[in-house]
Amino acid sequence: MKKLYSIILSLSIFGCSGQKKPMDEIEFTAKYLEVVSKRYPQVDYETKESLVLKATFGDNQEITHYLDNAYRAYKIEPSELDEVLETFIRAKADLYNEREETIDISRIVPIIKPIEYFDDLKLLGKDVENYQVPELIWEKYNEDLIIIYAEDRENNINYFTQDKFDVLNIDKDTLLQLAVNNLNNLLPKIEKVGENGNFGLIAGGDYEASLILMTSLWTKDNFDVDGDIVIAVPNRDIVFITGSNDLSSIEKLKLTVEESYETGNYNLTKNFYKWNGKKFIRM
Repeated sequence: MKKLYSIILSLSIFGCSGQKKPMDEIEFTAKYLEVVSKRYPQVDYETKESLVLKATFGDNQEITHYLDNAYRAYKIEPSELDEVLETFIRAKADLYNEREETIDISRIVPIIKPIEYFDDLKLLGKDVENYQVPELIWEKYNEDLIIIYAEDRENNINYFTQDKFDVLNIDKDTLLQLAVNNLNNLLPKIEKVGENGNFGLIAGGDYEASLILMTSLWTKDNFDVDGDIVIAVPNRDIVFITGSNDLSSIEKLKLTVEESYETGNYNLTKNFYKWNGKKFIRM
């Protein structure tokens, strides 16, 4: 969150500061394993490779954990290792809960992911025995982005599968509007920061990219920019906003987007998108 504030509040110069050299992937995996094993002693963990752990629990249930995002978060703020580990490890509690929990329809939310998301899952699981890509509920948004539906829980985001969704008896055609309405109700106050036609949005740190789905938000009354509204979403917690005629700002912003994408957490895309009145399309 600190990095999010520092980037957005410097929109006028679109700059990023350098990062401290973090532990490498092997060291981070070992540290993560040490801490998570103490937190959940009832779970057996096995390191499959750097940033990949297999967890076995209950009645021989198995879950593969990918630590890529935790490691990215750590590299952003190496001095906050304990906080990063606490955040990501705490989210595992629901996964090890053997009770069959009903999905809370009022907490179904839309998550923006890159269109390569499922290909990336296949690649991450290629060395894991009997790995199968989960059959999640999703739809295409534009040329580069998709929407995956999930349940917002206290400790984590629960990506439910097709069989769990089927029992809810929700019309798929109404799912997007339901999820956007839920998101609007669940989010803290959406804050706009910036000035002089260059803005950013802050909304808690998990769902900023999903704000592109709130069609009523994207008006010139809300964003006084030069030309059409243009955005960049390099990560799920960052939305940059400028105008299509502000070519100087767009050029400067490209450098920040590039670095945010390469060093940030939950990366999405380096591309820029223009609002066409209904959705954002690639420029």
